Amino acid sequence: MGTGIAVRWPVAGLVLGLLTGCAAPPSGGPAPPPVPAETGEQPLPPPPAPGERKVVMPAAVRDLVARAEDSSAAGEHDRAAAYLERALRIVPRNAIIWQNLAVVRYRQQQYAQAESLALKSIALAGDDVELKRQNWVLIGAARELQGDEAGARQAHARAARLANSSAKP
Repeated sequence: MGTGIAVRWPVAGLVLGLLTGCAAPPSGGPAPPPVPAETGEQPLPPPPAPGERKVVMPAAVRDLVARAEDSSAAGEHDRAAAYLERALRIVPRNAIIWQNLAVVRYRQQQYAQAESLALKSIALAGDDVELKRQNWVLIGAARELQGDEAGARQAHARAARLANSSAKP
């Protein structure tokens, strides 16, 4: 099993078990902005449909990402961040791992850092429109929680434009 196997673990995969269960993304537009939960944790948009995005990762990275997912699901966000940072030392140009780290920082209520990491993910996302859209939704949510309503509107507008562009054949 030393060869790379396709692994799907986008931003929402980290949050999947924590906030939204197995919800599929709404069709026909971007996800609505997150609403603060009663627990004080900030929910994120639902994940993409299973199998929507696949990325080949080395076995060591797959293991670190799986450990990060388990740690975050257990509420151990510091540990999850450490695993993701180790994974990024192995594959520093992996936009999905940058996005996952952005989600962890968001969950830690480190909104400025979450925004910065999501922007890094966008810069590395290439032609992955859905990944970029998810990052802009995350950025919009982080900006809202920092009191930047105009910046949040801009981010959500970018997410909507990406959703519209990916909906066209």
